[in-house]
Amino acid sequence: MEMDSFYWEMVKKNIGVYTTEEQKRLKDGKVIIFGLGGVGGMEAILCARMGIGHVTGVDPDEFEVSNINRQMLATVHSLGKSKAATAEEVLQSINPYISIRCVQANVDEDNVLELMKGHDLVIEAVDDIPSRVIIHRTARELGIPSVGMSGSPPTRGFVSSFFPDGISYETALNIPGAGEKLTNEALRQEIADIKKARAWHSVKEGAPKEWAEDFCEGKAGWIITPVRAHLISLFSFHEAVQILTGREPLARAPKGVLINLDTDTPVKVTTPPDGTWNYATL
Repeated sequence: MEMDSFYWEMVKKNIGVYTTEEQKRLKDGKVIIFGLGGVGGMEAILCARMGIGHVTGVDPDEFEVSNINRQMLATVHSLGKSKAATAEEVLQSINPYISIRCVQANVDEDNVLELMKGHDLVIEAVDDIPSRVIIHRTARELGIPSVGMSGSPPTRGFVSSFFPDGISYETALNIPGAGEKLTNEALRQEIADIKKARAWHSVKEGAPKEWAEDFCEGKAGWIITPVRAHLISLFSFHEAVQILTGREPLARAPKGVLINLDTDTPVKVTTPPDGTWNYATL
């Protein structure tokens, strides 16, 4: 099937929820996703299925067996393969006409600008907080909206959208050292250690104390189920589509989408009472 005919046949079920003009904006949109794991891999697949025209993916890792529980790009056939190469293959199998470029690399201050420039939207789906800071800070400097997320045990998640003319990521989440280069290793470690505080707060929410101890000592990784990963990816992706189509997102920062499946309100959109969030509790 010819490219244009294939595209409009593929996305025809979107029309009515979104207008043809909004779908054209998605077709012309250029999105970069940092992280192609449990959240970012799902978002990459959703980009291809929704009809977003160009996707850049960035991830340094290869697939391992423990990824299979939640990462939609992970299969026994992709074990040992780079997440970037696998994402390219899968997205092109969904939409053979998509413009896709995936890079196997860590993101840091020395390459983020070159990776990010030229895109319309940034989706952040990485694990470590210093990298999150670098991504959102650079998006703001380039005048590009960015969608951020985090997830914590047992079943909690957070999603928010950041705009160049709005509150910054670092201010919204009370992250120390706003604007300072993360070549300052002491500052980078202080920011990274926020995740340890999040682990201990997760114990109050029902996570095992033994896990938090092991995580803080570097003996265990962050625990996550497919339900939590996919819910975070879905709400992050909804924010992305709203922004690209020119609609208002659910959670323009400092508002956030809060997910907690162990409560009577498993999903809610809210503004922090004091105007900013305590990252340790997200």
